[in-house]
Amino acid sequence: MAAHDIFESVPRHIQDQSLVVVEDDPYISGALDAFLGEKNVVQTFGSAEDALAATGHFRGVGVFIIDYRLPGKDGIELFHELRALFPAAKFILITGEMSMDMVEKTRQLGLDALMLKPFDARILEDNICGLLSISG
Repeated sequence: MAAHDIFESVPRHIQDQSLVVVEDDPYISGALDAFLGEKNVVQTFGSAEDALAATGHFRGVGVFIIDYRLPGKDGIELFHELRALFPAAKFILITGEMSMDMVEKTRQLGLDALMLKPFDARILEDNICGLLSISG
């Protein structure tokens, strides 16, 4: 099954949005790009450093989807830097491991959503729609 096939049958309600995905797993970033990129502008990066180097090209980004475990800076460090640059954007942290400490930490830091991998595309889209107040 190709990366873009995992979300194939899910109807898409998000459109005309600018989204940034920072995920070092090419399978997940490819699937998110294929799913979200059909009707949106999606930029994907494999590391926090690559994403930070490209911030000058981010125009009207509504949502950043950031993996917690990244090579180099982690997702929390990246969130802090991007939040300062894009205070109106929404931030979703995705992680392969969830704990009550992480839930509490992300809430205190002001992240908008926390999702456990693997996740269902419909739940991701519901989260994005809710954050952007898009009705589905």
